[in-house]
This record gives sequence, structure tokens and C-alpha cells, in this order.
Amino acid sequence: MGDDNNKELQDQILELKDRLEQSNDQVEQLGTKLLKAESQRSSFLSHILNEINNPLTSILGLTKNIRRMAYSNPELVYEQANLAFEQAFELDYKMRNLFAAASIEAGTVVVQPCKVQVSGILDDSIQDLHFKSKRKDISVTLVDNVKSGQYLTTDPGMFHAICLNLIGNAIEFSPQSQSVKIDIALNEIELVFSISDQGPGISKEDQKVIFNRFKQLDEGIAKAHQGTGLGLSIVKEYTELLGGTLQLDSELDMGSTFTLILPHISNNTGDFEEASFEEDVLF
Repeated sequence: MGDDNNKELQDQILELKDRLEQSNDQVEQLGTKLLKAESQRSSFLSHILNEINNPLTSILGLTKNIRRMAYSNPELVYEQANLAFEQAFELDYKMRNLFAAASIEAGTVVVQPCKVQVSGILDDSIQDLHFKSKRKDISVTLVDNVKSGQYLTTDPGMFHAICLNLIGNAIEFSPQSQSVKIDIALNEIELVFSISDQGPGISKEDQKVIFNRFKQLDEGIAKAHQGTGLGLSIVKEYTELLGGTLQLDSELDMGSTFTLILPHISNNTGDFEEASFEEDVLF
């Protein structure tokens, strides 16, 4: 039985490897198009290729290890498979941002509102990023003031992308063993969602450009943080498409708080279906 499970795991990993290699070519093409759209960002293509190639190289190395030891050390296989999943998630996360940025640039984003369980999507987002917070011993606390049975009428996919980027950003820029706090409240008019970290903070000057596409505050070879520089620009663009506002309150060495306000989207009938949100990875 164990051998069968290991063989199935090997087959799935080999399939993942093939799909990742194909996706890397697609990312290079997307990066080229985005670079043309903003030619002044001359370093974007080389940077994004590093962001894609680094997890891809890790995945390939891990899968080679798994293939070699699959029948000799099941516990180590499980550990290596978990690491491969984490790297695959990172790659998927970055590619989603690339595709989102390309759609925004092309003007092809379509808002598809549904009745959304805000708490459920936030819980899923926190769980999706648990391996990142665990790696840095960061606690992510959700203060949920949404009552049972309350819904926000919005686009669930866009809201999920906003949550992932804001939470991922807070974890990325928080020091080791610190905390991230999320507060949400929902009424008949709007959702108020704030997320606070204990990171280095953002100067008033940098706050003017932090939402610009491809902008990262620690750029260059010595950059301390991962990322494509697309996350906050996507959060801002999606927030505006959903009719909301995004505010930043931050000072150097005092952390940052992002506050998202999203109104209920309305239509002529006022009748929306409840979202069935179950998003798979891209591959």
C-alpha cells in the first residue's frame, strides 16, 4: 500500500514538473508584454524571471530527491513533498499576480459579483499562507466582527486576491516572531477590513509610489524581500474596480496599517447568487 502511494506521489510530482516548465515559458512571454507596457521599468523582466526560476529550481531539486528516496524513507519523502508544495504555491501566487496585472493592463477584467462569505475567504487566505507565517514564527490574528449569515456582495476571486496580497505582504515585511492583526466589520453598506503589521514602516515619500506597478522599496541585488512588485498595485486596481477605497497609515519604525473599504455591489434586481468559492492552483 505504501509503495502504491509513493508511486502515485512520484507520478503527480513528475506531472507538476512538466507543467511548471511549460508555465515558465508563458511567464517569460507575459513579462515581456508587461515590460513593453512600462518600458521605464527596464529591470522588470530579469527580476521576474528570477522570481519564477528560483522556486522552479527548488521544486525540480526537491522532486529529484523524492524520486531517489521514495521507497527508502517515507517520512523524508513527506517532508520534501511539503517543501515542493510550498515552492509550487509561491510560483502559482506570483503567476496569478502576473496574469492579473496583464488583464488589468489590457482592460479585460470583468467584475462578477456574488454573495460572499467574507470570513470564509479570509480564513482560507490565512491558511493558504500559514507556511509563510510559520517559517517566520509570525502569528496572524483575525478579529472577526462579521455576524453569522452576513454577506458582502462583491467579486469573490478579486476579493481573495486582495486578501492574499495584503496578508502575504504583511507577513513578508514583518520581523521574525512578530504579529499581524486583521480586523473586519460588515454592515448593510460596506465592509471595513484593516490589516496591521509591525514591519519597518513606510516613509511619507515612499507612500506616494508604493502602489505603483513594479515598485519595490528595496530594489536591486541586495533586496531583502521576495516579490514581483505587483501585489499592492493589483490590490489598489481591484479595490477601485470594486468601487472601494484603500488607505495606508504608516510611519518609519512604527509598522503599517492598510484599511480596505468595499461597498456592496448592487444591480437592478438586487438578486445575487451565493459564491461557491473553491479556487485551485493554476497548474
